Amino acid sequence: DTAQSVKEKFGRKLYNALLKGEIPDLNKILDRDDITIMKRAIFSTQRHSLPPVTTHNMIDDSNDPILNTIRRIGLFNNRTDRVKVILHPEFLSSTSPLLPLDYEEFVRGCHLGVFPSYYEPWGYTPGRNSVPLTSLKKICIFLCISAFHQNGNKCSRIYIVDRRFRSPDESCNQLTQFLYGFCQQNRRQRIIQRNRTERLSDLLDWRYLGR
Repeated sequence: DTAQSVKEKFGRKLYNALLKGEIPDLNKILDRDDITIMKRAIFSTQRHSLPPVTTHNMIDDSNDPILNTIRRIGLFNNRTDRVKVILHPEFLSSTSPLLPLDYEEFVRGCHLGVFPSYYEPWGYTPGRNSVPLTSLKKICIFLCISAFHQNGNKCSRIYIVDRRFRSPDESCNQLTQFLYGFCQQNRRQRIIQRNRTERLSDLLDWRYLGR
């Protein structure tokens, strides 16, 4: 809100200066009141405690399995933690005041997606997002399609964790290997993989799948 109000005031001054045929002095276009308001906003948002790991106040958070796991392994968003956690326990929507993004927009901005659901027999959801991803569903038709078209091509593959006839620990270890291998790639390799994965998503068009 502070940034918006200062921006509108800045815009009016800029507009008036341009109407006079002048290039405004950027050192003078913000007055002392604007600077004071911005300083107050900065000070009011500073915290001396660790940032929270969740965006919402959770009902019965002491029994939430995700939060309990985060506490157990000590991921509290310390400055020295190499892994930072943001738990957003809500569906994404462009009308959300916190993350005003639709699901597709949010996913497209990610480096890697992990889809842990195990209940869909078709397993179609991960393939629509055009980002490198990991699906925890091996028992699905989606596997047959992606495995057929990716055979031998590691740069365009969609990682699929094998859940059939494997223990949960084995599946977790396989997922860990996928994530670690992805983190070892350089930026160029990730871009190539993303582009090829996006081309692969065309194969999941229903005009193709219907045949």
